[in-house]
Amino acid sequence: MKMLLPIFLLLPALAFGAGSLCESGEQILFSCGVGKGGKQVSLCGSRRLEKNLGYLQYRFGRPGKIELAFPAAREGSLEQFRYAHYFRFQVDRTAVSFANGGFRYSLFSSYDGEEKPAVQEEGVTVAQQGEPDKESSLVCRKPVVSRLSQLEAVLPCDKDSDIAACGD
Repeated sequence: MKMLLPIFLLLPALAFGAGSLCESGEQILFSCGVGKGGKQVSLCGSRRLEKNLGYLQYRFGRPGKIELAFPAAREGSLEQFRYAHYFRFQVDRTAVSFANGGFRYSLFSSYDGEEKPAVQEEGVTVAQQGEPDKESSLVCRKPVVSRLSQLEAVLPCDKDSDIAACGD
């Protein structure tokens, strides 16, 4: 019985670690399960990440079977992403977006304390560019890793976002 206790304590940590498509040498900036069938969304980055140093890559799929990795090359990847943030009392919204193949992807983390009960939601929105009515969202299942705010000083401001104003 004493041998089972340490293994039992490790199970939650192992299960949480399995919820990412990031490699062992990368940091997880966003990751969660979406939809049915075990698919995941992850935003992975180099351990060292600064305005002109490091890389980001969005991944969608299952561990061992990535369906979309953007961008394909790590070099120059930071220029492919945009950051947006909106905050006021009881409301906090953050998004990291990119365009690929005629679609705009936006990873989001949203808190609305004005709703009763308060609403916390994370996920990814995919919209066909030039077609605002053609948009769909995949909402995350718990647990969620969301560290998008760490990218504020790293990524350019998203001037096309409906949640942020850029201070140029």
